[in-house]
Amino acid sequence: MAIWFDIDPKSGVPINKQIIDQVKRAVATGMLQPGEELPTVRELAAEHSLNPNTIAKAYQHLKLLGLVNSRPGVGGGTFIADGVEVAVREQEIGRFHEELRRVIRAGFSLGLSQTELDHIFQTELNDWYKTHPLPAPATIDIPASLAERMAKKEM
Repeated sequence: MAIWFDIDPKSGVPINKQIIDQVKRAVATGMLQPGEELPTVRELAAEHSLNPNTIAKAYQHLKLLGLVNSRPGVGGGTFIADGVEVAVREQEIGRFHEELRRVIRAGFSLGLSQTELDHIFQTELNDWYKTHPLPAPATIDIPASLAERMAKKEM
């Protein structure tokens, strides 16, 4: 299994949402590949002392989103669906852009100039990458049409 879950019951974020978001992020970064199996509800519940119904609810939501498939019986389980990597990555990048815009609006509302915001951002970015080097990048083939749309959004 290629994913571990970092569940924080004290974070204020519902546990089922934490599971859903972590699966999405793992798919978006290539950490989870199509066909890979998620831990069973019982395994995850035992490992994190969680209510199995909470995990089942998260898995059901992932299934409704089309991100996972369930197979019953021997050899069954919950597996990452085929062909979801690009769409999930695009959604996660979109969420990142929204968060970045929120931060920019907060800086703007404090009266920070573009130069000041840029300086703060660059300083924080440099500090972060000094202590958190990137792992080898995941390889996800992005169709040319999607790459073009993403490039246009960045302009």
